[in-house]
Amino acid sequence: MADLTILITGAGGFLGRATVAAARAAGHQVVAMTRVPVAWGDPGVTGYVAHLGEDSLPEVLGEVDVVIHAAAILSGDDAVQLRDTVAPTRVMLQAMKSLAKPPRLVHVSSLSVLGYTDLPPMSQVDEMTPLETAPDKRDAYTRAKLRQEVDVLAAGDRFAVLILRPGTIYGPDRLWNSHVGVGVGPVLIRIGGAGTIPLIHVTDCATALVKAAEQPGKIGERQILHLVGDNLPDRPRFLAALRKGGWPRLVLPLPWQALDLAGRLLSAVPGLPGLLRPPVLRARMMPLHYANDRAKAALGWQPGIDFATGMARALEGRA
Repeated sequence: MADLTILITGAGGFLGRATVAAARAAGHQVVAMTRVPVAWGDPGVTGYVAHLGEDSLPEVLGEVDVVIHAAAILSGDDAVQLRDTVAPTRVMLQAMKSLAKPPRLVHVSSLSVLGYTDLPPMSQVDEMTPLETAPDKRDAYTRAKLRQEVDVLAAGDRFAVLILRPGTIYGPDRLWNSHVGVGVGPVLIRIGGAGTIPLIHVTDCATALVKAAEQPGKIGERQILHLVGDNLPDRPRFLAALRKGGWPRLVLPLPWQALDLAGRLLSAVPGLPGLLRPPVLRARMMPLHYANDRAKAALGWQPGIDFATGMARALEGRA
């Protein structure tokens, strides 16, 4: 595809910066939207400092071919998620709909939106896996990502929409993830062992987003793809790689079924921690397998960083 002009929201974040780099490596011009000024040091990157609610948004949207919407917050309660993730997305969608010729949209969602409670252990998770039907029993992040997807799909009758659902994105300074267990000082309580962790290296994820931006798409077209790496590790393999960085010093294994049973027995008790709520536990710890075949076929994308290399680079602080 000819060189594009791509607006990347959340461009100053962990995934956003990698996506800017991937878009430039592919020869595209980038409008990098951040909340604070960033010195990009690249004439092919135009910094755009704004909040998604600003009046100038339609103007900049009218100058780009594609939007990669990566802006979101990873933590916080429902009020924070509404303010920093859901509401800005709605503002952006409304601005896109106001244009005579809106850009295409690549929306960054998450595998957290899926419903895991009714899946049998060792199931394959792919694009046919249903969405969560009881979001009130999950966390605020999951609820926010579900709302985003609903809003994006509802607005997409005026432009092409491609929703990408990455797994856990890792890389330098981001190695820990909620699929492993509970850390207490130098000790990790590893919950479960079988199945695989749905990891994707930040560079591979960014490359997939740019590949998605390059898809021509048709007005009203909607597509959803899952992003995970190849040869995903199970929990023991992940922790063996992580321990090369000096933590954890001690690993105590705990069967996930024990917590699942405890959560069911205590289901009437209000305010239980997340891992004692079966829907949360199963989403994070139940042994499953994750597929990326559709993303490879649809995007012409291939993960380029295997797990061992990705972890070694991340522990050294290299992307």
